[in-house]
Amino acid sequence: DVDFVNLRAEEVYEANSRIPTSQTRMFGTPLEDALRRDFTINSLFYNIRNGKVEDWTGRGLTDLLENRLIVTPVDPHETFHDDPLRVLRAIRFCVRLDFTLHEDIVQAAMSKRVHHSLHVKVSRERVGKELEGMLTGKHARPGRALDMIAELHLAGSVFAFPGSFPGDTGHVFGPVTGQILGVGYHGCCGKDGPEAVALAATHRARGWDESSALLALLPKVMKSHTDEREMLETGNASTPPSVVDSRLLHICTFILPFHNLTFPDAKGRACSVTTHMIKEALKWSVKDIQAVSKILQHVDEMAEILSEIRSQSFQQQAGEDGGDVQLSPPPCRLRSGLLLRSLKEHWVTCLLTASALEMRSCQRIEEKIGCGASSTGAIDELPSRHFFRSVVGELDLDECWKVRPHLNGKEIIKELSLPKGPLVGIYIEDQTRWMLLNPKGSRDECMAHLVERKRERDEEAVQEGKDDDIVADDQNDQNVGVANGDGKTSPGNKDGSKHFSKKFRSDMDHEAEMTTN
Repeated sequence: DVDFVNLRAEEVYEANSRIPTSQTRMFGTPLEDALRRDFTINSLFYNIRNGKVEDWTGRGLTDLLENRLIVTPVDPHETFHDDPLRVLRAIRFCVRLDFTLHEDIVQAAMSKRVHHSLHVKVSRERVGKELEGMLTGKHARPGRALDMIAELHLAGSVFAFPGSFPGDTGHVFGPVTGQILGVGYHGCCGKDGPEAVALAATHRARGWDESSALLALLPKVMKSHTDEREMLETGNASTPPSVVDSRLLHICTFILPFHNLTFPDAKGRACSVTTHMIKEALKWSVKDIQAVSKILQHVDEMAEILSEIRSQSFQQQAGEDGGDVQLSPPPCRLRSGLLLRSLKEHWVTCLLTASALEMRSCQRIEEKIGCGASSTGAIDELPSRHFFRSVVGELDLDECWKVRPHLNGKEIIKELSLPKGPLVGIYIEDQTRWMLLNPKGSRDECMAHLVERKRERDEEAVQEGKDDDIVADDQNDQNVGVANGDGKTSPGNKDGSKHFSKKFRSDMDHEAEMTTN
């Protein structure tokens, strides 16, 4: 396809908008058209009549072929204010082409005016699409792109907090609360005083600094995982099915410092700030929203498992130094299986995100106590390698979420004589746990387990009923419930016991029956 467009002059926009006004001239000269382009390397023309490249800015070819420099044709403040999305495009070109940003662009990109313009003049869909271009495709370097976003202080404009951009009402029903790096956070756009706003901004800045620190660990984490996969593929004919999603890995790692922040919605339910970033600030797909939410929901539990593996590795090395060689046991199959069933195909991405988090936690402890030697390098391999090897090897849990249950809901209702309702879900969960603990168990063995669990619950219910009767009798003996001002008269006692009046009427009816007889 061939597009035909006319040469355009400098455009005049409405305030806080990308819509040109009537003052904009329809046609311009080649020089005017070149100067309104985003960068000098994009302002080159090809003359089809003489077959030559025309460089109206006078430096486009030099910046492209010699300097390898991203430069704006005019003042970058003006260029970025006219279309703030160009600052993100500059990062994308810089990363993909391995160019360098001109110092003037760096200064303009860090200005609050450009940040404000990016917030209010550019649709969130355009921001999300530009970020997508940094993370995927040929020559993409997502880690470097996100790191540059943080370096230029653009993270808060790209991954915008609730209520910080036009049309977003995420802050209407309550403040954003939680913790960033273990420090309490409280922020509500437009409703806090200057001191509170400044404090919240300081906490967010520390969070984005932590994002850069986490990104710096990803190359080591990813190389370790790649080495482990290659080793497993060499030793076995089959390849582990589950793979890491590099795009989601970098996004989750970058916004990880904010995953404990929430804000209330219209019904008072707690909403995750990180989920809001993906859903509203970037306008990404529902699939991406659900994946990021699921990964960050379980990353702390995964990091806790890795921390336990690291502790076991230290103990193992201590045993080797003392002459007693011990092999690290695999993680708990039930705990690991339930975690994988929740994460499904995203478990490897969550594992590597948690690995960066666990490593960074060790670093922060070392920084705090001033430790000279790094404990993160004190063991031969990262805990994530041990977990991955155990899951796809000894535990054989990869794709465990695809294993069909022995009994479906209807069969459980029939076999256990259960009423329809939430109770059925409890026994389905019992079955899941049993199958994880007994991967070679049969249907009949599973059914026998469920029958036994039902018998235990029935006995517990009977015992609870007896305990309730004992409590009720004690209350009756003490005249609890009699309206004499000394006890409760409400029939809804908090401990679930019978109201005295009901017990009294029952006793009276019994006495009347005995008298009649």
